[in-house]
Amino acid sequence: MESEYPTYSRLNRYQKKRKNTRWLLFFAIAGFALAVCLVVVLALSGSNEEAALRDPDVTTEDSDTESPAGDEGDHGDQNLDTSDQLSDEDEEPDLEQPVEQDPDDFVLETVASSDENVMYAYTSTWEPIPTVQEEPHEITWEQSSVDWKEMMKAAELATGVNVDEMYYLWVSGNGPQSVIATFSNSAMDEHFRVYITWVEEQGWRPDQVDILYEHDQMHRFQPSSSEE
Repeated sequence: MESEYPTYSRLNRYQKKRKNTRWLLFFAIAGFALAVCLVVVLALSGSNEEAALRDPDVTTEDSDTESPAGDEGDHGDQNLDTSDQLSDEDEEPDLEQPVEQDPDDFVLETVASSDENVMYAYTSTWEPIPTVQEEPHEITWEQSSVDWKEMMKAAELATGVNVDEMYYLWVSGNGPQSVIATFSNSAMDEHFRVYITWVEEQGWRPDQVDILYEHDQMHRFQPSSSEE
């Protein structure tokens, strides 16, 4: 009995020591496995972040180069067309839609006149009315023509009287490329004589306005004695 007790005690201690060793080995393996898993997770998350940072650029390129059929493709075409239109407008201004000049934007300068029928006369730095006509220019007396309408716009610019309110309008030649327009306003209390000149490749430009005491061309609208 005495000899068996030490043997049993040593066996117990050996088994207990062996069991402790197995637990230590288990924990070591488990810790190593956790460390490996952590490294793998960190590596994968870093790759995903890099992919996420790169993805937006790739998506933008795809949307630009391979637009689906429909509104997006149409918008792309419209943008290209708009750019072309802007380039064309920079090179060739649209004369059919000129920038309107306001008579009130100009400073008037009085000029001397020896005509007794002139109350006073003035001029200014008026710009020619933009034209759609081509050279060589010839005066057209047809009131429905483009030339006539541009001519009257020049008279309107210099006087501030709307074309539709020019009463007893009489236009006469004043040289190969100049005319004189005489008319009264709708109230018949102001009478104008406007000198208008054609500027080559630019259009009709008012040069001077005479404010008259009387409409000196009114007799042209009176019936002749032969008609009476």
